[in-house]
Amino acid sequence: MAATNRGRLPFFRNMRDLFFFKRRPKMRMSKEWARPPQEEYIHKLHQEGFLTKQNWQEDDLNEYPLVTQDLADLEEYLLPTFWEFNQKAKYYQNNFYKFQWVFMLGAFLTTVFAVLTGYYGGLTGDEVRFFLITTSKQTMVDIFGFMTAIISAVTSYYTVLSNRHEPRKRWAGYRRLTEELRMMYFKFLSRVDPFDRENRLDVLRKSVLEIRRQEQENG
Repeated sequence: MAATNRGRLPFFRNMRDLFFFKRRPKMRMSKEWARPPQEEYIHKLHQEGFLTKQNWQEDDLNEYPLVTQDLADLEEYLLPTFWEFNQKAKYYQNNFYKFQWVFMLGAFLTTVFAVLTGYYGGLTGDEVRFFLITTSKQTMVDIFGFMTAIISAVTSYYTVLSNRHEPRKRWAGYRRLTEELRMMYFKFLSRVDPFDRENRLDVLRKSVLEIRRQEQENG
């Protein structure tokens, strides 16, 4: 018995990695970025791999004025755009997963109710049983037929929304721009091309504006 249970456990553990469970979407998610309190903000910086005071626990960051100034410039000119695009990428990712959930549930429930409609419609006699309830066959056919139509309509509506708003395309677009900003962040700190010149701050501003221009071009 113990061996059987051990054999089943990996199956149930792996179920959590299935798309339907692992990518469970949030019903509500803001499209706009709202800066959290400072302590939480520092934690988010650390989570995203950006440099924070936690990277200098044994040193005084004030002893590195160039790094301090670079971090201040990045905080002012680059990170606001990064957080904005990062939030939009998460928003469209969540929408994409939400639409996939609706498609899967809609297809499953439509099939179930269509089968029940056909099953009860094919029974002989005027009265049928549904669990412990005895009712007319036509009532059950009407109920399940109505449920099939409603669920099909809802699924079709979300299909139209998905095709119109293209959440997967927008998610990919914003994620690409976000990762370009992340790469730009570390290039600026490393002072490599194109940020290895005297007007490097102007180059940073222009690069961020170029990223914003790409956002407008991508819709």
